[in-house]
Amino acid sequence: MATTARAAPQRLQYFNIEGPAEKARLAMRIAKIPFTDDRVSFDQWPSIKPTTPYGQLPVLHLADGTELAQSDAILRYIGRCARDEGAAPHLYPKGGETAVDEAIALVDDMLTTWRSCLYIGMNPSALGHECDDGSEFKGSAKHDEITKRMRETWMRDEFPKYCGFFAKRFENGQQWLCPGDAPTLADCALVPALRRFSSGGIDYVDAACLDAYPEIKAYYERFHAIPEVKEWYAERAAAASS
Repeated sequence: MATTARAAPQRLQYFNIEGPAEKARLAMRIAKIPFTDDRVSFDQWPSIKPTTPYGQLPVLHLADGTELAQSDAILRYIGRCARDEGAAPHLYPKGGETAVDEAIALVDDMLTTWRSCLYIGMNPSALGHECDDGSEFKGSAKHDEITKRMRETWMRDEFPKYCGFFAKRFENGQQWLCPGDAPTLADCALVPALRRFSSGGIDYVDAACLDAYPEIKAYYERFHAIPEVKEWYAERAAAASS
């Protein structure tokens, strides 16, 4: 895809999971920006890590050789490319950037409060959890107890709070997180988080967690009905089953 003001995105590098790269993947699919979806295996990661700008993924490789890191910076760059080329100006609309930035920051706030609840299951020692007797904490009954308590507490206290913030944006017939008749980068940021929470793949998080929020559930389904999004997840399902 030719660009004038900016080098075109060419390759998005991340692991073979959705994670913080998914919002960029969705934005590029909606904008019909061609890109290579470079999925790094966990076995490959130790050798790739030193080559990244900050020792982490995702990284967006541009056509001019530039490497762009940090998921929100990547997302906004894609939004500007889509706007410059007229491919999907609604993703980061000129004059509406502040509203989009605010909504993205709200999604980030939610995920920041959730982060320790996620990582307690994966790397409890990084959060200071060890057994006093020197035995293995990860996988122990105590580990499971703490993980359960943290996640259930977050789902009881924080998830409803943020769902309330998001649901308020759909009052008066508004269809997306920001005013307008089409999705923005903010929607590309929120939906992957909702997908993860409702996936059934997180211990002690109910896959039916969106059922209590009909406005959000309708929004979630509306986003997935976007042709490019529907096609994207059909392709991913086919790849996973092959």
